[in-house]
Amino acid sequence: MYSTAAALTMCLGAASAKAETELTFVWHAGTCADALLEIAKDYPDESVTIVPALVPYGPEWHNKIASEFAIKGDGFDFAMWDSQSTAEFAGGGHAVKINDIFDSSDVLSSEIFPAASLSQYGEYPDNSGDFYGLPMNQDAYGLMYRQDLFDDPEEQAAFKEKYGRDLTVPETYQEAKEVAEFFTRPDEGLYGWGQMGGREYDFATTASNSFLWSFGGELYNPETYEVLGYLNSPASIDGVQAYVDMFEYGPPGSGSWGFDEVNAAFQQGQLAMAMQWFYFNGSNADPAVNKFAESTSFGILPGAIGRDGKFRRQFSVGGQGMGINKYSQKLPELVKFMEWYFQPEQQERYAAVCQTGLKAVLESDDWQGLNSYNAQFSTALQYLNDYWHLPEYPVLLDQLQEEISNAITGSKTVEEALTDAAKKHERTLQRAGYEISRSDSTPEVPDQEITPVGQDQVVPVN
Repeated sequence: MYSTAAALTMCLGAASAKAETELTFVWHAGTCADALLEIAKDYPDESVTIVPALVPYGPEWHNKIASEFAIKGDGFDFAMWDSQSTAEFAGGGHAVKINDIFDSSDVLSSEIFPAASLSQYGEYPDNSGDFYGLPMNQDAYGLMYRQDLFDDPEEQAAFKEKYGRDLTVPETYQEAKEVAEFFTRPDEGLYGWGQMGGREYDFATTASNSFLWSFGGELYNPETYEVLGYLNSPASIDGVQAYVDMFEYGPPGSGSWGFDEVNAAFQQGQLAMAMQWFYFNGSNADPAVNKFAESTSFGILPGAIGRDGKFRRQFSVGGQGMGINKYSQKLPELVKFMEWYFQPEQQERYAAVCQTGLKAVLESDDWQGLNSYNAQFSTALQYLNDYWHLPEYPVLLDQLQEEISNAITGSKTVEEALTDAAKKHERTLQRAGYEISRSDSTPEVPDQEITPVGQDQVVPVN
């Protein structure tokens, strides 16, 4: 009897020595989630364990978070969500306001993150100074290209003879179209350009928006909530038409691609250039993954010269912010973990494989010189733009995805697709209670009115 009781006591003692608190997070599976888990193994408080609830990238990931919030559940304690989802989750009252943590913490503050990044990944409403997320995993669209093709003297001579200029990494989409056309050689299994166009989640629109903004278009007027005249403005049509036209220089079927297909085609040597997230540069620079890694270079996406003669370079922000479930019962333990995790020592480890949001690491020479693309990423951060920061984002996204897909397949012209999307968006906003203040006229190039970034000359960065 004594021995049984003693054994039971020993078991209970052993159990109490194990983790007493589990902090569960939701994210999409991948390199960055793996990095978080690996780093968390060294968290000094052994009574706390970080537990993953990972799902594939796409709607399932968003829906897992949204469904838990819908029942005000505590099935997870924190989550990484897209920047656009902050409005939905914070606007619904489901996320912890980070300002309160900044006020009480000796470690966490707004000053340790770049102001623009903190705003993009956590501020709601825009320009309010209220934050509901931290820049956990920054990302941006970038350009990858075959340096060996660009450096080949015969290719350089042939390009110059055909186009009357040197073969260089494109700074504008007008230049990119020429380079893509030049390298498109189906008989050789080579194509000039790869980009996403899939109907799933945000595949097509993160790409098309990058063209739209660079040509001076806008998704809507955030002051008046007008969409008609903005999303289907002449400049917006120019941008999305340029995006659709680039599929001519990609492999057959590339209009339905996601990021995996872009990576595979590039790694197999089918593409001279590709539009891809910086998130994937680590694998695309790895000879074990990409047999052309040694001749792969990374750069900044082109901009465009708009119909007003102004040069603009804007592209989609990627990555995720870290938000806290308001219904979690473990906020004190989570804040302590965050105070440890967002220190430079941990973020340097994270930044070795992903893109940190900690200013001290981003600005360090060691990090910028760590690989062949970190320095470009730091430059790319200044050109980021985003979708609507509105709670209705999921509906607006699906409507725009549908219509951009219609333009890609040719079932509608670009103008028809954008006009139909604009009408759907205005109906969605009106049903949600927004009052649309109709202007007497709308600008041909909406960027001139909304967030002017046009410059008189092309600003080279590659």
